[in-house]
Amino acid sequence: MDEKNRQGKGVKAGAGWATVADELRSAIDKGKHAPGTRLPSERALSEQFGVSRVTMRRAIAELEGEGLLRVARGSGAYVRADMPVRFQLGDKVRFGKDLTARDANLTRKVFSTREIPASADIEARLDLQPGEMVLEMCVVAYADELPVSVVLRICSAARFPGLAEKFAAFGSFTAALKDYGVTDYWRRSTDITARMPTEVEARLLQQSRLTPVLAYAGEDIDADGTIISRQIGCFASERVVVTV
Repeated sequence: MDEKNRQGKGVKAGAGWATVADELRSAIDKGKHAPGTRLPSERALSEQFGVSRVTMRRAIAELEGEGLLRVARGSGAYVRADMPVRFQLGDKVRFGKDLTARDANLTRKVFSTREIPASADIEARLDLQPGEMVLEMCVVAYADELPVSVVLRICSAARFPGLAEKFAAFGSFTAALKDYGVTDYWRRSTDITARMPTEVEARLLQQSRLTPVLAYAGEDIDADGTIISRQIGCFASERVVVTV
């Protein structure tokens, strides 16, 4: 079976545009279409996937909206040379598994830490006593040397003493939290919105303050349902695709 047929395998005649987009997205993620290269014509892709040109056109439009493709009128669809990082949002949020970037090295660095009295909002969200101290960690994620997200992680300083140092040593919050008896945790909720970045966020993301970011806020809970942290952060909208 040649490459053309292998790529279209599993896409049934009459399949919806979402199914076709998934197959084409997977092919791009696996490197079957290299960054910067032009895809086959709309007609050729329609024949390859066994769908109508209208369906193929809708699938291409979806991937263009995600930032994976660049469509040039009269020329065709091209795989973005500056491929965005993909973040898979689910009930378990793990940096190493959920944030993927082909041909890029993903790392995180602690930009700053501080212990401060919890605000009334954080006291309520983390179920803390009035005046209890919290640890704030500002963490920046990079794809190679390009920053893609900034997050402020807030947790009880009494429950997680030295968390910043453990994270720096392990390079993983999942591994660091195990030292405190948290063997697993889940994302209870995540709210995402678009807004303009703050001055600090724009500086850490190395972008203009006139470029919107994908801001998010969420809370993680342990196996007992106890909230372990509050996270407030943002993604560089031009560099990250969030998949729900």
